[in-house]
Amino acid sequence: MTSRKHPPTRTLRDKPDLAQLKRQAKELLQAFATGGTDATLEVNAHYQRANPARFALHDAQLVLARCYGFDSWPKLKAFVDGVTVRGLCDAVRAGDIDGVRAMLVVRPELVHLDVAEDDEHRALHHAVLQRRPEIVRLLMQHGADARKGIWPHRDATSPLTIATERGYADIVAIIRDEERRHSRVSATADTPVPASLSDAFQRGDEEAIIASLDAHPSLIQTPDPQGGMTALHWASANLWDRLGAWLIDRGADVSARNTTGQTPLDLVGCERETRSPDRSRLITKIAGLLLGRGAERTVRWAIATGDADWLRTRHLEGALTSQRRLVTHAVKSERPDMLALLLDLGLDPNERDRVDGLEEVVYSWGEPLRQCAILGQPAMAEILLKHGASANTNVYAASSAMYEAYARQDRAMVELLERHGGFVDAGTAGYLGLAERLRQLFEDEAAGRLQEGLVSPGGTVAEELLFSAAASGNVDLVQMALEHLDWPRGDARWQWRLMQPLGRHPESERDRYLTCFQMILERSGVDLPHRFGRTLLHDVAAAWPRSAPMGAAERIGFATILLDAGARLEVRDDLLRSTPLGWACRWGRVELVTLLLKRGADSVEVDAESWATPLAWAEKMNRSAVLSVLRKHAQHQS
Repeated sequence: MTSRKHPPTRTLRDKPDLAQLKRQAKELLQAFATGGTDATLEVNAHYQRANPARFALHDAQLVLARCYGFDSWPKLKAFVDGVTVRGLCDAVRAGDIDGVRAMLVVRPELVHLDVAEDDEHRALHHAVLQRRPEIVRLLMQHGADARKGIWPHRDATSPLTIATERGYADIVAIIRDEERRHSRVSATADTPVPASLSDAFQRGDEEAIIASLDAHPSLIQTPDPQGGMTALHWASANLWDRLGAWLIDRGADVSARNTTGQTPLDLVGCERETRSPDRSRLITKIAGLLLGRGAERTVRWAIATGDADWLRTRHLEGALTSQRRLVTHAVKSERPDMLALLLDLGLDPNERDRVDGLEEVVYSWGEPLRQCAILGQPAMAEILLKHGASANTNVYAASSAMYEAYARQDRAMVELLERHGGFVDAGTAGYLGLAERLRQLFEDEAAGRLQEGLVSPGGTVAEELLFSAAASGNVDLVQMALEHLDWPRGDARWQWRLMQPLGRHPESERDRYLTCFQMILERSGVDLPHRFGRTLLHDVAAAWPRSAPMGAAERIGFATILLDAGARLEVRDDLLRSTPLGWACRWGRVELVTLLLKRGADSVEVDAESWATPLAWAEKMNRSAVLSVLRKHAQHQS
């Protein structure tokens, strides 16, 4: 049996008690002083080179706070005392600027946190929605991101976009002024990116990218306003050597940092998720170009290029424990030697970590192994598994290693994962269409012998199957799931499953997805309770963002099913304060605008705020085809 190499994990209670946390700190102090294994691992993970002889209670409190995801004991105490992201948003909505200021003094990081895992509003959203300019200014001064939208329609829901589209000129001016003042967005960040350049990046066409940047040289140094990535970051990440050399020759900043603090050298090769015989050569070439122009060596560069001695030296200095996802970086760099070294130095093979941007504790783990499955790297997968990686990964909002192995028909990887306890859970079986496996799961569930982990805590096989079967357009498996579900009509749980078939599909597969959608809708009913006041017609209008945006044929097909089922046309959502017709006008869905008007939608909407009428959306978004339809409809009505 191997000894534990990684610290235990702690989960904060729903209603934490400060006295109990103080007791935990004292227990940790005592255990560390006596050489307890778990305590030693826990302390060393959060407090570099701690000395048991000098380790005091305040040190133990710091370690405990970091275990729970806080930078310090005072911040953990403040959380327990109610200084939380929800409390901050309540103060914003109430217009309590003194309360907001007091909370930010104690916990300035609150401006960067979402309200919850299923609610990506931040304090700045509420300040804009309530039109509180001085609180907007205060939040911006504390580093709030005005360009971060709310899932699933992030392009339309950033604070800056909301203020701009509502005509809140005072708030727009404050945001832009504070962005410039604090240099969080470059002066050219709002310069429209030519469609030709965006398309060239999507295709990975280096010559076309170079031609477009040559015609728009100001964009060479312009970072992406969302992630702060410059063209040189992307060239390095994708191993585009011709583009990288061209950019460097034209003065691109080799030391530029994105919003997570990474330089182009940090990212060399990280976006190339396919194996290539030229990979190692390209990494060496691009790294050499960057270093030759003065780029500073980094831990990620050492991993990608295999500089073991440099890496060991940085480990002794504590540089490895201060950085995240280094194990995944070794896998994506296809460096089994560096992978083994990192694991021998004590890094976590699962890379279990809290999801960023949330105050609530949500863990994600298993990305290194998942990347092995994506890249077809059983040798590196075996290194991870032998060092204690779980074969059953749980990467936040992503597929599992087992799914990737099955989807690629990589029998060697599947067998390796199974030898180490890996299994196909209910959701994965649904995505992969494994009907016999699902029948067995239903039998095991009915007999009370369903293995732990095959469904989410509190879930059922049918619930998880309906989600994945609907997303993959499997009519037979949707029927199988429905036969085992007894949810009543109008239950909010139906809504998330109904969203899964939405998206663009090949013409030969389109009917399958429409059929799945209609089958679920017949059981669920229409206009179910939904986040932020949206209906499914709203989502159809905006094109629920799956891997490929919904096409016109799909949009009309899904909308017709909803309208035939009695979907309401007058419902306004909470963010854009608009009806489905308003959304269709905003996004320029001329075919849907025509259909909704034909089915009785009100084109005038006298009850709407002036900026939220269908006509206002079409005008401000310059939707000429939509404007033509609206005008013709108005003429016909008159």
